[in-house]
Amino acid sequence: MSVRYIVLVEPEVPENTGFIARLCENFNFGLRVLRPEFNLSEARKTANNAQEKLRNTEIFDDLDEAVKDLDFVVGTKPGKGVSSKKFSFRENTSIMLGRESSGLSNSELEICDAVIHIESDYSSLNLSHAASVLMYEAYQPENKAVNNKRLEFFEREYGGYLRDLISRASPTDEEIDRLLGELNR
Repeated sequence: MSVRYIVLVEPEVPENTGFIARLCENFNFGLRVLRPEFNLSEARKTANNAQEKLRNTEIFDDLDEAVKDLDFVVGTKPGKGVSSKKFSFRENTSIMLGRESSGLSNSELEICDAVIHIESDYSSLNLSHAASVLMYEAYQPENKAVNNKRLEFFEREYGGYLRDLISRASPTDEEIDRLLGELNR
């Protein structure tokens, strides 16, 4: 199984980071943090049984460095991109979450392979709550990975650009099959 991460960009509230460490432990995510505004030891009180996960959190000063070795990164922004309910999470999907006060910037979203949002009646959720919803949706068995062999076909036949474009759309297996059928005609 591929390693997937929660990438927190400049978190401001230590308790949220502790809660997210617990979630990472429950849903088998690694945790990376970009320039936290506090010492991670302050998050210990809410990390409960995820102290080791918190100790093993990777801290970065540069966002490009934090995501460069990740296979597929989705950024989050209220009302932007695809609904997380419709998005097909893969085994290797990492999730980037922004600051409690302002979320991710447009330039940070541009680094991502896709952008998703959580459908709700209110425009914003607490950071740890949003993380829990997204990790739960990514964990669900019905959110199956797109068959990499199919994506390799696109690269072989049409080049890496088309493969990357299709990957960012995160199509379901059924949608890939339909597309392949149309292209074969």
